[in-house]
Amino acid sequence: MTKTKTVHAYELELRRLIKERTGAECEVWLYPQINATAMNRVLLDKMQQEIADTKRLVMPTTGVNGQTKYDVSPLLPHYDKLQRTLLMQYEAIGLNYTVTPSKVKEDTRRGIDEADPMAQYYTSTRK
Repeated sequence: MTKTKTVHAYELELRRLIKERTGAECEVWLYPQINATAMNRVLLDKMQQEIADTKRLVMPTTGVNGQTKYDVSPLLPHYDKLQRTLLMQYEAIGLNYTVTPSKVKEDTRRGIDEADPMAQYYTSTRK
C-alpha cells in the first residue's frame, strides 16, 4: 500500500503548479480554494483506494425474487462526482486548459489604468 498524501502536501504541490503555470508566487486570496482542492484530492485518494480494495466493481447479488442481479459499486457515483468537482476546482485555480492565460494573470483589483483617457479625465476633474 502506498502512503497517501496529506492536505498540506497537496497544498504545496498545487502552489508549485500555480507558480509553474503563472511564473509568479501564488496569490494569497487563492489559499482557501487551494485548501478545498487539496481536501478533495485526499478524499478522492481514499475513495479510490477503497474502490481498488474491493477488487470488484460489479458484484452479483440476489434479488427479492431469488434472481441474480448485478450491482455496481455504490462508491462509483460518488467517485465520479468528486472527479467532476476536482476538475472544476482546477479550473478555479487556473490549472487546466479551459482557463486562458489572460484570465489567470488578469488583475481583478480595482485601480486606475494610467493609459485609459477616460480615467485620466475623471481623476483630473476630481482634484
